[in-house]
Amino acid sequence: MREHWRAIVLLVRTAWRTDRSSAVGMLLEPLSFLRVPLIAWLLKVMADGALRGDAHLLAAGAAGISATAVLMFAGMWVGTQFRMRLAEGVGFALNRQIAELAAAAPGLEHHERADYQDRLELLRQGHGALGGALGALISAANVVIMGVGTLAALAVASPWLLLVVPFALPAFPITAAEQRGFARAEERMAEPGRRFRYLQRLTVDRDAGMELRVFGVGPEVVSRLEDAWLETRSHPTEAGRRAALRSMAGDLFFLAGFGALVLVVLWRAGRGQATVGDVVMAIFLAQQVQTAVVTPVQNVAGLGGVLRSAGRVLWVMDYTERALAAARGIRPAPAALHDGIVFDRVSFRYPGTERWVLRDVSFRIPAGCVVALVGENGAGKTTLVKLLCRMYEPTGGRILVDGTELAEFEVASWRARLSAAFQDFTRFEFTAREAVGVGDLPRMDDGGAMAASLERAGAAGVLDALPAGPETQLGARWEGGVDLSTGQWQKVALGRALMREEPLVLFFDEPTASLDALAEHALFERYARAARAGAGRGAVTVLVSHRFSTVLAADLILVIDDGRVSELGSHDELMLRDGLYAELYRLQARAYA
Repeated sequence: MREHWRAIVLLVRTAWRTDRSSAVGMLLEPLSFLRVPLIAWLLKVMADGALRGDAHLLAAGAAGISATAVLMFAGMWVGTQFRMRLAEGVGFALNRQIAELAAAAPGLEHHERADYQDRLELLRQGHGALGGALGALISAANVVIMGVGTLAALAVASPWLLLVVPFALPAFPITAAEQRGFARAEERMAEPGRRFRYLQRLTVDRDAGMELRVFGVGPEVVSRLEDAWLETRSHPTEAGRRAALRSMAGDLFFLAGFGALVLVVLWRAGRGQATVGDVVMAIFLAQQVQTAVVTPVQNVAGLGGVLRSAGRVLWVMDYTERALAAARGIRPAPAALHDGIVFDRVSFRYPGTERWVLRDVSFRIPAGCVVALVGENGAGKTTLVKLLCRMYEPTGGRILVDGTELAEFEVASWRARLSAAFQDFTRFEFTAREAVGVGDLPRMDDGGAMAASLERAGAAGVLDALPAGPETQLGARWEGGVDLSTGQWQKVALGRALMREEPLVLFFDEPTASLDALAEHALFERYARAARAGAGRGAVTVLVSHRFSTVLAADLILVIDDGRVSELGSHDELMLRDGLYAELYRLQARAYA
């Protein structure tokens, strides 16, 4: 119940912040549902007037019903305008909040958690429910007010009419069962829904397009897409079928009670205990009992879907809050390194897995050092980089920066002192200037800084080949956009990594895979020289590469093997040791000979 109230508060607060005038206008809508008891009374007036031959009563009743109808339609029209405007605004506000929460999470764990991704998928599917959240709340209030008014009118007309109410009460357990069924269906459709969305993206992805066509995989992907869609829809369809059967049973039970009540009212009128107007009003009100009881129950229960969607927003909010609290250091990142970075018995496994990626890793990177991480695929090199970037926290052990535990530094402050070029770089389809400039947001519009960073990256010629230079829109999917080769995209990423002129730690994690060995070696030599130029502030440069010829420029080489540091030293020291590094180096040297 507490979570339901939290969800209601979230929805009302979001609506109020989004559009106060529409929110206030919609609060007047419940008044329109007082029309049911009013029309019932006016029908009694007209029936009695007809029997008595009283033209005044007939005219008054007809005028009252006409005025009520006009006001009702006017209220519904105004309410609909408010509802549509507010639904659009609230839907966007909540979607923006979800995006902000996903971006605010300090690490990458949530991208790899199935429960997090399932909730995001259900939120995407429930976008309309979130947008119309306040409307759903007000509709529930409308029918509750209408139900109370109808039952009060029944009691005034004849207490005997209340005998039909128990025949509508099965709506409570029926609706509760329906909501449980729909909730289970929503949970079950999350994973196939994500699979459908993935396959749908695959069919329109340009990079996947070549393999889909070369291997003839297109029909298989489309077949799986259809299967995922059918599985996604099968769960709510089955829940809806069961709900329809339950509702039909409840309706039949009510009709039996309603028929019996009509007979009782007619019997009383035959004995002179009620007027014809009383009979008309009683029958009108009695047939409204199902609406007065069942509809409020269904509408309030129907809020379950809205509240479940809002509850998922709250779950994401709580998750982000916990993640921020777990990673919330209070110290600012240092401006310079004096001692260096120490891994002290660091172990790590990815969330939801049992395999240790790193196990009891200990080493020291001296301040001002150029360090290279080498090893086979899956050895744990990139994981070390992620831990240093605080994309994840160690499962065990600690990382020290000048003797202070890395977790004590405020995350944003630490990352502001980093820069990186990754193998899986992002292709920002902005203008070329922006795609480089986002590497240092305060200087994103500084053309000189952008040109200097591309020069340092050996990529100055990239912009020269573009039709509009730095203002060229990247990405062929946009009007006037230009696509780049993989090598050009990689050079843009390298330029972006070098926008920050004095990072404390600079990562190059396989950033030049599209370049030949000689070009990569020349680039890393230049990076190493630049890093040593900044050694006065203790800056550390971390190189990750499969090409052993490249890491000759490093001061320190760490050989990662099966999640452990198996060797550590300079190139000459490791060659003299004649261990794994020397073996792998000779293998590559023979391959290039």
